[in-house]
Order: sequence, then structure tokens, then C-alpha cells
Amino acid sequence: MKTLRMWPIALILMGYTVLNVTAKSAPVLNNGAHNRDSRVTIPATTPLTVRLDQVVSAKTAESGGGFTVTFSEPVRVAGIVVIPAGATGAGLVSRNPQNGTEMELNSVFVNGRSYRVTTSPITFNQKGSLRPGTKLTFDLMLSLNVVE
Repeated sequence: MKTLRMWPIALILMGYTVLNVTAKSAPVLNNGAHNRDSRVTIPATTPLTVRLDQVVSAKTAESGGGFTVTFSEPVRVAGIVVIPAGATGAGLVSRNPQNGTEMELNSVFVNGRSYRVTTSPITFNQKGSLRPGTKLTFDLMLSLNVVE
């Protein structure tokens, strides 16, 4: 009778053993670099520091216009450069009745791929304009998975 009670436990233990033996770890190269198909997650609240490529003003917001940026600083996760300096991005300018004119980054282009991003808006003076080269820092609101 004891033998019959032990079979389910023995089968469960054998199953765990088989799963542990056949489980594969993620491939990592000897120098600690990830393989080509690996994904890196940029966590929410990570700052994205960029420079404007053209003038952005309240007039841009009235037309629902967009803007483009160039990353002035690389974005790193655990010491790995995920978005290099020089990568590009794009966003939209909008008019918010409560806060004035706002701009949000909505896409980033890395290694030939486009990634949709959600950032916190940056509010600026409706009467002023932002010149090309203006340095801005957007904060990610949602994490972003980037393929290396």
C-alpha cells in the first residue's frame, strides 16, 4: 500500500528532474554581451535626454504638428547602451486648455527599428518658442523593450 502512495510523488519528482535537465538558459557570450536577438527593457521613469531638430512653438501646436529630436546622451540599462547618442525620435505638440502647450515624445528609432514610446509631457510657454538644439529630457511613462 505504501508503494502505491509513493508513485505520484515519484512521478512529480521525475518531472521536475526532466524539466531542470532540459531547461535552457538564455545564451550569453563570454564577455557578458547579449546575443543579437536579446531584448533589453528600459524601465519606466528612465530619462530620455534629447535635442530638438527644429523650432517648436505654439503655432506648431495649433496645427497639431510634430517635431523630431536627436538623442544627445545614450540611454543605458545595467551598463549596456540601449539607445545610443545620435539615435533619433519624434513627437507631437498639442495644446492643453489646462496646462498650455505640451510636447510628448512618441517614437524612437534605434538600429533601423521604430519603437513606440509613452513619455510624460513637457509644458512650455505658449508665447515662446523652442529653438533647434534646445536640450529636453522626457521621462518614460511605460517601460520599453528594445531588441539589441
